[in-house]
Amino acid sequence: MNIFSAVNEYVERNHYVDVADKVPVFLCSIGTHIFNGLNKCGTCPFIPTGDENETFAIDACILRHDKRPLYTPMSHVADTRLHILMRGMKGSGKSVLINLFLSPNTGLLSNPANAEIGMGFRTDIGANSITEAGMFGSVNDEGEIMGRPLAREMCGGFLGFEEFSALVNAGKKDHSADITDQLLTSTDNGRVKKVMKAGWVEYTTRFTLWAGTQPARFELESGLDRRFFIIDIEMSPDKEMLYKKAQAKQASMSSAERAELVELNMAIREFFTERAMEVIMNPPKSLYFDDELNEWLFQPSVRSHEADLFRRLAIGYAIMSEDYEGGDILHIQMTDELRGILDRCLQMRRTVMDADTKLIKTAFWNTEISRSNIIKEVARMITNGDYQSAKRWIEDNLLHQSWYNEQRSASGGRGRKGVKVFIGYSKPKIKAEAELKEALK
Repeated sequence: MNIFSAVNEYVERNHYVDVADKVPVFLCSIGTHIFNGLNKCGTCPFIPTGDENETFAIDACILRHDKRPLYTPMSHVADTRLHILMRGMKGSGKSVLINLFLSPNTGLLSNPANAEIGMGFRTDIGANSITEAGMFGSVNDEGEIMGRPLAREMCGGFLGFEEFSALVNAGKKDHSADITDQLLTSTDNGRVKKVMKAGWVEYTTRFTLWAGTQPARFELESGLDRRFFIIDIEMSPDKEMLYKKAQAKQASMSSAERAELVELNMAIREFFTERAMEVIMNPPKSLYFDDELNEWLFQPSVRSHEADLFRRLAIGYAIMSEDYEGGDILHIQMTDELRGILDRCLQMRRTVMDADTKLIKTAFWNTEISRSNIIKEVARMITNGDYQSAKRWIEDNLLHQSWYNEQRSASGGRGRKGVKVFIGYSKPKIKAEAELKEALK
């Protein structure tokens, strides 16, 4: 089965609106999830031991195996999960995409019967509000982890949040202030680790997170933007009309059409399970990225910290490809289809991530300002008051810009106070002004 064509047919026949260019990203995310399981789940923290009192174990998981990792860049076992964040106005279709894959009983990844026996993925749509303890766990007076925290429960599975603000807002409450740090590490390398008065909460999790957010709630401070693949979903009056027409078509479908779609739905579900089993049981020997893909990653519009996200997407595409074969080198090569996916995704990410860059450029054009003050302004305008995130944001988004220049003050000064920032000045102009100031002394 060509899963990209099959899911595209499924959404077209169901009259989905504005999803054709986004569905491939989710399919690639599923591919990276499977590969990540192959690469990292050989050391499973949740293998049952047979102890009747053991509650912190998972009886069945499609990704569990005993093989060694095969993708270890810089001698580091890479985590290849591709978490997705969709940004769009209310009603733009963010939840539609999450439900397409994760909705109970009908979602293309939802297969509860198979998951019970370790032949399917664990899937869930998270709560509208959640605490840090509910997401990552807490301990009782005896130092034992209480309950079944969501991150543990969804290890090896897919977790969706129709509003990412459920997690963001939890971090603003005293009892859940640690949730952002735990979210960073759990989505980056799978580690959950925190010390509490009565003991430690420590385990490893492999969930893949898909979430939606509204533009006004788009807060990815503290490095979360590095962990998520950004999808921009537009809304317009024309799209609203398309939704109405689609609803009319969906309501008038014949019973025969509905039966055919059920069959296609089941075939797609089976493909995901079979492909996961195929990759785990007969894995590739190694990975090879071809030169054409590397050339695409080397283009200036791809930031250095973004290259790995796009490399993961390419891995996921190769895993889900119709011609995938295990037992040999997995050749990650640039195809026309993959190039199209990469180009569209890069454009969406630039649309979202460069909006803040444009804000700083406009606000401080032709301005000379100390680096300490520009950090304060970025914290105020972009990173929600987070000073450390503001410094990282400047490094990621401004230092490479031709219109942004930093220069140590000729008069001296220590640390950031001795560094001047010039926004909207060319380097020759900065040099000329410095020379003029020196000459006038």
